[in-house]
Amino acid sequence: MRAARRTGLIAAALGLAVPAATASAEAAPRQAAPAAAEAVAVHARSATLTLNGPLTGGPETIDVTGRVAVAVVTRTDTGGGGVARIVSRPQNTTGVGRTTGRTYQFVGADENTVFWPPDPVSPLVVLPRFLRIVPPNPIVPPNPVQPVRVAVTLSGTGEITDISASVARPPAP
Repeated sequence: MRAARRTGLIAAALGLAVPAATASAEAAPRQAAPAAAEAVAVHARSATLTLNGPLTGGPETIDVTGRVAVAVVTRTDTGGGGVARIVSRPQNTTGVGRTTGRTYQFVGADENTVFWPPDPVSPLVVLPRFLRIVPPNPIVPPNPVQPVRVAVTLSGTGEITDISASVARPPAP
């Protein structure tokens, strides 16, 4: 099942590299294929990373433990630069409030799209949004929280050289 999920994610992400065709009354002029040096490249990589640390900035500090699965697909543009699609999903990620002792569970998934210029600004950093569930009420109304900082390091060709994640202070509203 894990292989099917990964294959489905990569197949869906490859949609970034396939241009959408649209019908037109006029025939579009044919263009020469890009030179080999300007060819569009697609790279994919995934990792499951450990999360441990305090989440601050809310009503109480929460000590977070667990993991986050991160899948990244990059597509370079013919003139340089490109786009990265970063999908993050916590796995068995919980937290304990230092003041109340309340247990928090972080669930959900988020997808971020990041564009980079011809000279990549690396790493690409995103703060994915997840839902916070607080027992005993199973679901607090959609309460997006951003407890994780995901960083993706790219080479000049858009190849993914590293993926990292850490518990991060959420941005101010």
